[in-house]
Amino acid sequence: MRPIRVVRRSLIAAAAISALALSGCSGTQEVARDAGQAAKDAASATGDAAKTAASATGNAALSTAVSPVLDLLNKSEGQVKSGNLAGAIASMGGFQLLWNTAAPVIQPIAGDKWPLINTAANLVLSTFAKGSTPTAATAGSAISGLIGPLSALLK
Repeated sequence: MRPIRVVRRSLIAAAAISALALSGCSGTQEVARDAGQAAKDAASATGDAAKTAASATGNAALSTAVSPVLDLLNKSEGQVKSGNLAGAIASMGGFQLLWNTAAPVIQPIAGDKWPLINTAANLVLSTFAKGSTPTAATAGSAISGLIGPLSALLK
């Protein structure tokens, strides 16, 4: 809230100096310009602080949404690599629900990366859909295809 106080004080000072300038006091025009610049600088600092806070909030929400998805994908990828395809398929049974929860948070934050992420997620969903029988190669490829873009979001 500190930047808001600075803006408020700067605006009050600018208004007072402007009133003096209009009444004809000598030397006040330069002071009025300086006060106006100070008000602009304070407003800019407030805007920058708000952008930083919004970015931090977005990053925290993104991490909260992406981390469980990555945990499941990494676990399943490890199972595929160790030859436990049945275990990976069983683990990925929870992916649909997890993704349905995470995707609405990830989409607005991912921006132009969303189409790639969504396509990769759809491949994972179809690869591990009930009744499908993925090979180790297709399972591993689908999983790693989503791990990459999701991991890149957190960097």
